[in-house]
Amino acid sequence: MQVATFFLAALFLVAQGTYSQPAVTIDDLLLEAQESLDSASAAEMDLLAPRHFEKADQSVRQAREQMKQEGDEALIRITLESAIESLETGREIAASAERKLAPVLKARAEAMQVGAKEAMTMGWVKAERGLRGLTEDLEAGREDELRNLLDPLTADYLTVRRETLRDGVLALAKKSISQAEKNGGDNLFPTLMARARQAMSRAEAHFAREQIDEAAVAAKEAERHAKHCNALLNYYNRELKENTKPESALLSVDDALAESAELLGDSLDLSKGTPAAAEELRDIITERMRQSEAEQDSVSKLMGHSQKGFEESLSEVQTRIADLQNQNLESEQRLRDMEADRNQAISRLRKREMTAQRVQLAQTAFDPGEAVVQQTVEGAVVMHLYGLKFATGQSSLDRDQRSLLRKAMEACAFFDGAQITIEGHTDSEGDEEKNLELSEKRAASVGQLLAKEMGVHQADIVTVGKGEASPIATNDSARGRALNRRIDLVLTLP
Repeated sequence: MQVATFFLAALFLVAQGTYSQPAVTIDDLLLEAQESLDSASAAEMDLLAPRHFEKADQSVRQAREQMKQEGDEALIRITLESAIESLETGREIAASAERKLAPVLKARAEAMQVGAKEAMTMGWVKAERGLRGLTEDLEAGREDELRNLLDPLTADYLTVRRETLRDGVLALAKKSISQAEKNGGDNLFPTLMARARQAMSRAEAHFAREQIDEAAVAAKEAERHAKHCNALLNYYNRELKENTKPESALLSVDDALAESAELLGDSLDLSKGTPAAAEELRDIITERMRQSEAEQDSVSKLMGHSQKGFEESLSEVQTRIADLQNQNLESEQRLRDMEADRNQAISRLRKREMTAQRVQLAQTAFDPGEAVVQQTVEGAVVMHLYGLKFATGQSSLDRDQRSLLRKAMEACAFFDGAQITIEGHTDSEGDEEKNLELSEKRAASVGQLLAKEMGVHQADIVTVGKGEASPIATNDSARGRALNRRIDLVLTLP
């Protein structure tokens, strides 16, 4: 019913020409909403503030569909602004959840580092379901069981990490070693096989002591040695074992050694065989490293002799550079402050525009003379319920007055999440203290009626009596006193 009222009221305002359009185009607003949604997704807001993220995602998709069908721009604009507003609120909720769930999220990140998310084990699914439940509770303001659930959920993610490492990284290393064994690695390349097994033993020992990070490093080393062995076995079977002429396989090694020596500006004597040539290449590399170190020492000494000559100039230049850097930093900070002020001003303007549009929509819920809906300078919304009448000196309402309260709640539906304060007001006739007491009773009476019959939670309503202290018209005339005798619904927007 509220949704239907919302759309019908918006169409009415457009038809009457009372719905003003801001300067930002629909396409720009859609781009802003989509970019904000993408940024929120990258920051895992769908996990940390799921209700707000899903609401924004649904609003963006709904706006796109409305644009395809060339729907009314006023409704599309409100839908997109609602998405942006949900994401802004969701970011604050997500940041709070991130602080409160820090140990759980740390354990989750460690589990993801070893591939737990990709493995999608039952343990991972269970832990993710538990985390989703916690974030939904935090988003709804339910934190009673938070402390009791943090440690078990953290332990669940650590268990998933351990099991993923065991079934993932360790299993891959064992598989590579087993493959090398089957291919004859112990006969042809026993040294590599020994290195792989030693690393595997260290990985298993670390794993048994719950040293998960060390186990992962050692398992990777074992897998690397085993894969090296398998690669050599494949090369042997392809080039040496099956090739009747081993020339291509043997010459490729000598050619690689010779090319390496040429890159260093030297040559090799291959007449002594491949092992001697490899040793000769090692000596050439060692000599080049020695020469490089000597050249570096020579340059350092030369710079040391000349350094005293330009130290003062260098110091002066560095000081000037530092001054310029400071000036640049100050300018950048001023620009950032100006940009932040600009963004805040745009955000406040957008919220005020959106509130003004919803105020116009809310006004359509009432018949003429029943109520006036206004936006205050501070950004709150006030509904002056002039049509709500009490008998003189009484605080109870007749049943025929309750239809107006239903209209008021329909109007309140345009301001999702607002805090409702019911204010009672009187004119200046009679005793001031009695007027204050009567206004308090009337506000409380309206609050109880809303709570009992209109489906509003009592905790969501604040009632207060203002007496004759806040007139909106003169008390010197009957019409002015009638305007001052009123019930106001004050909506404080989030």
